[in-house]
Amino acid sequence: MPRLLDDVDLARLYRDYGFGGFVIKNHYSPTYDRAYLVRRVVDGIEVFGGVVLNNSVGGLNPRIVYVAGKSGGAKIIWFPTVDSTNERSSLLNWRGKPNSPAWAKAQLELHDRGGLLGNALGIFDEDGRIKPEVDEILDLIREFNMILATGHLSPSEGMQLVKRAVERGGVRKIVITHPEFPTTRYSIEQQRELVNYGVYFERCYESVLTGRASINDVVRAIRETGIERNILSTDLGQAHNEPPPPQGYVEFVEKLIENGVTREEIEIMTRENQRKLLYE
Repeated sequence: MPRLLDDVDLARLYRDYGFGGFVIKNHYSPTYDRAYLVRRVVDGIEVFGGVVLNNSVGGLNPRIVYVAGKSGGAKIIWFPTVDSTNERSSLLNWRGKPNSPAWAKAQLELHDRGGLLGNALGIFDEDGRIKPEVDEILDLIREFNMILATGHLSPSEGMQLVKRAVERGGVRKIVITHPEFPTTRYSIEQQRELVNYGVYFERCYESVLTGRASINDVVRAIRETGIERNILSTDLGQAHNEPPPPQGYVEFVEKLIENGVTREEIEIMTRENQRKLLYE
């Protein structure tokens, strides 16, 4: 998928804006090795990466999770996003829509080329039980102290994964991936329940910028779940989505302040909570 900036230029831009660091995410390839190289090239900025468990890396594949964890550089393991059963069920609905996400266009291209799309990925087997490989992945996330992100699993699936990760696996760091996005939208009631499991909610500017959610929706969800359980993100970087991520982040913060979020609360959601996830 075409990007607005490459990793090196993005790192320099984040640094120039005064950020301490950022995370690279890619639906099709690992980013922890790219993050390592960018840190070597660009001084004064921390860069982190991980792996998204889509078909291009073997899907729900414990091997890639082990390799990522053993590398020492992977911080986040995202469960399936574009290849999740949840997204696959509505993929064709994106065709021809002007506001479709970049990944949907890429997935439709793979769909039109026959077998390149691969199987849809879910965490349950045919009998409705959590697959053994999911448990193995959770064990590895715990072993290497990585962050579990729910990806584009449906909210009901995501909630079951979180409960499994905490109750069985002892996973300490969990992020609910963009809970305002239409196909991964968690109700306020679901979010309140998830707070009991110590998760963090990733509030993304892209959802606001594209009109998929309002700034009031985001503020309400933050208030309902608590400042200490939220992190701010952009989900930007796509070639068709201006502004570039650092500028988008600043705009997001400004809109939140305009809607009653204090600067002290911004500090917690942009710095303190991220440090707990990335460094502790």
